[in-house]
Amino acid sequence: MNGSFALQIYTKNGVVKENIFGDKKILHLGCGNSKLGGAIGIDILRLPAVDTVFNLDSAPWPFQNESVDIFFAHSIVGHITSVADFLNEVWRIGKNGSRVVISVPYFRTIDAFSDPTLKHFFTSYSMDYFLDIDSHLSSYQYTKHKFKKIGFWYGWPQPSRDPLTRLFKAFICRFPRFYDQYLSLLIPVKILVWELEVRK
Repeated sequence: MNGSFALQIYTKNGVVKENIFGDKKILHLGCGNSKLGGAIGIDILRLPAVDTVFNLDSAPWPFQNESVDIFFAHSIVGHITSVADFLNEVWRIGKNGSRVVISVPYFRTIDAFSDPTLKHFFTSYSMDYFLDIDSHLSSYQYTKHKFKKIGFWYGWPQPSRDPLTRLFKAFICRFPRFYDQYLSLLIPVKILVWELEVRK
């Protein structure tokens, strides 16, 4: 799969409404009432947009091994009890080369604290524990399998129309540890977005 799926899903006007991925099998994990076009919606609540009512904290998920092309997990991973178990299930049912688009509230934003059902806080390094990279974090072996990082964004993935915002995002992406530790105290982004790839 070529190119960034996150940049196709997160448009300048919000999350894309139409089915842009054709006949690819897409799971929208924790879809609520706003399901990605063409996706199978999964949520713990029985809502009009939900196709499969299921608690994602339970395993195995009700899908066959290597059957999914794209996973969209917008604002759900922070609610999951075990991020490691969640990603192990994604790896199991994802095809080789399938993409996983994850967004979470940034740990400095008020949204990370105001929702009483959130169980985790995230920085730019949080997914490094699950990546196939040369890092002391990935050596922890929290999951059985590792993912390849395709992309990472502070805030909304689409480039801003404001040139100062574009420069600021370029700077903090180049120096993420400095931003997470210091600069984010003054200027926190709202969300973090990762695009990962299943490698088998």
